[in-house]
Amino acid sequence: MKNPTPCLALIAMACLASAAHAQGVASCPSPIPIALTTPLTSGVALLGVQAKLGLEDAVEEINAAGGVGGKKFKLAIEDATGSSTTALNTLNRLLEDKPVALFSSMISPHIFTQSDSIKAAATPTLIAGTNAQLMKGANPWLIRLHVHDGQLAEAVPAYVVETMKKTRPAILTVSDDYGLGASKGLQATFDRLKVKPVTVESYGLNDKDMSAQLTKIKASGADVLVLWGRPGDVALVMKQRLALGLAIPVIGNASTVAATTLANLTPEEADGALAIGGLFPQVGTDAPAQAFAKRVLDRSKIPADNFAVGYRDGLYLLKAAIEKVGCDRTKLRDELRATRNAKGLLISYTADKDGDLAHTMGIYRNKGKATELVGTIKETGY
Repeated sequence: MKNPTPCLALIAMACLASAAHAQGVASCPSPIPIALTTPLTSGVALLGVQAKLGLEDAVEEINAAGGVGGKKFKLAIEDATGSSTTALNTLNRLLEDKPVALFSSMISPHIFTQSDSIKAAATPTLIAGTNAQLMKGANPWLIRLHVHDGQLAEAVPAYVVETMKKTRPAILTVSDDYGLGASKGLQATFDRLKVKPVTVESYGLNDKDMSAQLTKIKASGADVLVLWGRPGDVALVMKQRLALGLAIPVIGNASTVAATTLANLTPEEADGALAIGGLFPQVGTDAPAQAFAKRVLDRSKIPADNFAVGYRDGLYLLKAAIEKVGCDRTKLRDELRATRNAKGLLISYTADKDGDLAHTMGIYRNKGKATELVGTIKETGY
């Protein structure tokens, strides 16, 4: 052997990497405590349950494969309900057990309320709340797993104007931080596209009758309805707009095509509606995604959605970070916020300067009660 040095150097580097990995995981407690606060009851439970389903599947899969360096995850869960006060109380209870990392919900008002406690606890917290301003509040402990309404507020109006060729949109959103923030972003993008919505309406989260808003939209001469809400209320809007004879196309966030929405609609009520948002595991031909969707459905009788995928991927991102830097919370946060091209179930994740990891959106259309993937949109630079 004339020159063994390069081989020896590679072996040495591999040994050092292995030693660093072992030392990092050795810093972790056993089992490794993680926690989730998400709505499991109330009007937003259809969304919150998805976080639980995705995390539980990942915990089971990772632990069955030996955990992280032989140490298994232990997941604690608290029901945040639909109340921001309850969400804060459940977060504080979970923090008492000093989890290595937290997962909070996709309900943006919850996370706004929890933010100061998360910062004070100095614990990396993975979230899926979609209000665009969540990551602008100088809280370095938040890491977002899901596309947000700032991204969608750019993509949806562009699709309406450039692909659907519509010029008289009506906007209808739920009237909380989530929906009103989306409405503001949608209007700003339409303005840049030189298109003015003919009417902008909203409804309360617990409202059951949206006929007044829909009647106003019908009278406005709108040629497309941009709908932003959550599965329960979106299903009500879809039913009532058909009953009122509002026959214009509908496009919205992922709730417009979510399986939990479609379960409450007839094929006629669902047909033709479009959505742009996170990716669904059961739509398409990806085998691992299909297997994940089947496991979740078999276990819970609830179809997995884009949020279940995000939380599932979030635990695998956390696992990779622990393998690299151990369980020091600051190092974990920094590692998660430095994520680059990490492959998830359906998309790859790369952190931007704000801590947002997701930059790929799916375009979906309902064909009766079946959802089909029309295409994808990927932000440039990721």
